[in-house]
Amino acid sequence: MTAQKRGYPKSRARRKPLPARELALQILVTTESRSAYSDRLLETRLREAALPPEEAHLVTALVQGSLRQRGTLDHHLATFARENWNGLPAWIKAALRLGAYQLLFMDRIPASAAVDESVELAKKYGHPGTAGLANAILRRLARGERAPLPDPDASPVEYLSASRSHPRWIVERWVARYGRDEAGRMLEANNEEPSVTVRPSLARASEDEILDRLRSEGFEPEPAPNGGLVWIMRGGFVPSRSPAFREGLISLQDEAEAAVVPILAPKPGETILDLCAAPGGKSAQIAEAVGSAGRLFALERHPSRARALRENMSGRLRAGRVHVICGDGLSPPFRAAFDRVLVDAPCSGLGVLRRRADARWRKEESGIAAMAALQPRLLDAAAALVRRGGVLVYSVCSLEPEETHDVVELFLRAHPDFVQENVDPYLPPGFRSGAPHLSATPQRHGTDGVFAARVRRR
Repeated sequence: MTAQKRGYPKSRARRKPLPARELALQILVTTESRSAYSDRLLETRLREAALPPEEAHLVTALVQGSLRQRGTLDHHLATFARENWNGLPAWIKAALRLGAYQLLFMDRIPASAAVDESVELAKKYGHPGTAGLANAILRRLARGERAPLPDPDASPVEYLSASRSHPRWIVERWVARYGRDEAGRMLEANNEEPSVTVRPSLARASEDEILDRLRSEGFEPEPAPNGGLVWIMRGGFVPSRSPAFREGLISLQDEAEAAVVPILAPKPGETILDLCAAPGGKSAQIAEAVGSAGRLFALERHPSRARALRENMSGRLRAGRVHVICGDGLSPPFRAAFDRVLVDAPCSGLGVLRRRADARWRKEESGIAAMAALQPRLLDAAAALVRRGGVLVYSVCSLEPEETHDVVELFLRAHPDFVQENVDPYLPPGFRSGAPHLSATPQRHGTDGVFAARVRRR
């Protein structure tokens, strides 16, 4: 079978270096056709391609931007393509999206380059007919033509779905819960490129020492907006190229995610369980807090993720007295009671759509109910392992009621020996709300969407 028949032109088979737009095209098609994760594909393909930094940045911007704005792009493209749109091959749709994204959202790229390069891709990965269609559609966009949007008053869900590029079912849920204006702000925040944020490991060095190291690498970290000990890294910061990151002095972590472990409030010398530990950002925080006199048991169900967590803890982070165990949080292999237990539960992930550009198009509403059925069972298993007077913290990167308030209320009804405690005393100023739980949102806090609640066993 030839490379062309496998879906790639012969140039891929010969492993010749690919131009940035063609590499972006291949990543987009693989993401859609194989349900692959775009961030992982980007990391792998960019490492293989060894492109200059500016070309690598262009590939990343094209892939992530085209995925985030796919709903808006498809609204215009499908209108102009009319009956041809549904029958177009994935390669041609992706080439059109790349061209349309450059025309609609990347002012610094000349329209002629966006059109010509995309038409060439449509010709290479299709045939003269598809190239002609791509040329006609993209030239209309280049001239300023746009498909009319639905009326925002008569059809608010359809309008927001097309203009803010989210699946209709997500828009319907959020409009019903937040109202049109707040839902619109949340959808818009999900389309913004998230900042790269890092948390310093103060168990390894002082804050000033770590700042000096990062400045010596040419970066000027900025404080995160809500007052947490998290820094925003600009200037093209790439973790794998940073000696400070490789030495474990900093770790990638969103500011809202970094606020969860302070709610748990681990103390030096305590024994703590992280019931759903991978990828390990919160485990690392706990290990730093309990110190060499304490112990952390990090439970992870999947063997490959447990192995990666173990290697990260013992290698880059050099965390002592961390016991990574491969096991199921529904039937944890422990008998002793713990001082504190964290249940950072599997969830729908609707709070991190801005960070995972392809996620909104792969998720289904039924996933919320599936997670909401699992989460209370994990809390029940965790509750049996909390000593009297001990603390249990539940967190998810979702703001859906079925996964947040409903889970906590169900737990408290089933476990009268636990009482909910206010989390404000443990939070950075920007996250304090007067509510008993943490509820961080992209549009209000500039972070991932994160919920966390704290309960104590009587």
